[in-house]
This record gives sequence, structure tokens and C-alpha cells, in this order.
Amino acid sequence: MSNPVIHIENLTKYYGKTIGVNDISFEVNRGEIFGFLGPNGAGKTTTIRLLLDMLRPTNGNIRIFGKEVKANSFEIRQKCGYLPGNFSAYGNLTGKEFLNLCADLRKISHHIESGLFDRFELSDTDINRKIKYLSHGMLQKLGIIQAFFHHPELLILDEPTIGLDPLMQEEFYDLLNEYQNKGCTIFFSSHNLSEVEKVCHRLAIIRKGELVKVESIENLKKKLNRKLKITLKQPVDNFILPGAQLQKQQGLTYEFLIEEDITSLLKKLSDLPLKDIVFPEPNLEDVFINFYKDQEDE
Repeated sequence: MSNPVIHIENLTKYYGKTIGVNDISFEVNRGEIFGFLGPNGAGKTTTIRLLLDMLRPTNGNIRIFGKEVKANSFEIRQKCGYLPGNFSAYGNLTGKEFLNLCADLRKISHHIESGLFDRFELSDTDINRKIKYLSHGMLQKLGIIQAFFHHPELLILDEPTIGLDPLMQEEFYDLLNEYQNKGCTIFFSSHNLSEVEKVCHRLAIIRKGELVKVESIENLKKKLNRKLKITLKQPVDNFILPGAQLQKQQGLTYEFLIEEDITSLLKKLSDLPLKDIVFPEPNLEDVFINFYKDQEDE
């Protein structure tokens, strides 16, 4: 797709001799929820800080809304909403005072849609308490509101659901979809596999500062070998499944990795004394492990 909202080209950042990110390149298209996936220390937060001009790259180029970040930092950030990982705020301010400060810095009205407070169950009492007395979950909700309340064109979110209970997480996912439907582009950094799979269509996987894959989740799943788990009613002599590699056996339960077309395999299965069969669809956890297992082996 032409005219991406985020364009990153050969981006590298060193902290002294330590590599933060190394020669990464990818684009985020307008109106998509783009996942940025990797474990802690992989380079996710470094990339975000480079996007927001909080760090300057050692090498490479970043363009947002078609403009170079370094030369247009203020203008770009006016159009962005940002929720950092481990969000914190001025403890001696109340939640309302903090949000008013955010509005003043953006030179916009103090008015915030009441629906934002309602959907995250923040009452007037809650937002008039000093921030230092808020629970972790309450603080995270405040962080979400400050990122969304000005209707940004680009949302950059770093581990946004930390501290939220499951119901609030679902409310947050609904909010993401609403903003996407309005044309907002969302850069969603996380190491939570299930939520990335739930809300993102396309993602980048980063490992030790290097980009290992940029692809749609659907296509990544298609490229994985399927798994098969069967349990027999009774032992079978010379038990072999064509096109399947045995991964694990425990008693009469076998786990296989399917390497070829399943036609001949299904025919063989029909002749077996089956007690149970599980043939699951690959999920994002399988994708993630597939890209990280080589590192673990090393």
C-alpha cells in the first residue's frame, strides 16, 4: 500500500557498544492495527522512542505521515497518542488535573467525552483523587484516556493492557477497533501473544534488536507445519504415519508434526483404532516459538 503512515528504513540504534535495534525496515499502513512483537529486551521500546524522537538513531531514517521525524518532530507528535510501558504521571496531581495539563500542552479544550471515563469505570471520585493514591489498574486507565482523548491520527501503544482485568481488556480492544474504524492507525507493541493475535492483522517480530519477520498473522500460520495428536484404543505394530514426524509419545498418545499433504495421512488414520484425535489450527504462540526456537537451540 502506498503512502504508509510509518516508514522505517535501515534503522539502527547503539547505546555505546550495545545494540538497541539493528538495521530494521518496515512500514505501517494507514488505518491498520500493526503488532510489534517480541520478548522484553528485544528492542520494542527503543523503536518506539525513536519513532517519537525521544531518541535519535545511530543510522537510518524514520518518516511519519510522509515527513522526516527529526525535522518535523513537534508537528508529528501533535497528531499522535502515546501510552508508554509502565505508564506513570505526576503523583501530587489528581487525575483530572493531569488530563487538563495534557490538554493544555496540546492547546485543546479540557472537555473529554464522558464515555471514555464510563467505559473504563472511572468515576468523578476516581479522577479527583491524587495519582499517587491510584491503584495500578486505575493508573493504566488514566494512561489510556490521555492517549486517546484528543482523537489522534496515530496511536503508539507500549504494553497497553498491563494492570487491566479481563473485562477492561475487552473494553480496550473494542476501543481500538472503534478508533481503527475512524481511520486511526495503531502501532501496538506487546509480548502478550494472545492479545496481538486478537487485535492485529499484520505484525513484525523482533529478536535481539533484529527484525526476523514482517507478515500478516494469517500468512504466518499458513507457513507453519500443522500438529496432530492422537490416542489409540490399543497398541498397533509398526505404527508409522506417512508425511508425519513423531515429536512425542506417552503410552498410546502420539504427537506428530505434519510435513506433507494430509491426504495419505487421513487414509492411514481411518484404518487405526482411534480413541481421540486433535488437529489444532496453528496460533500465534506456535509462530512465535518457531521464530525463537533457533535462538534457544544456540
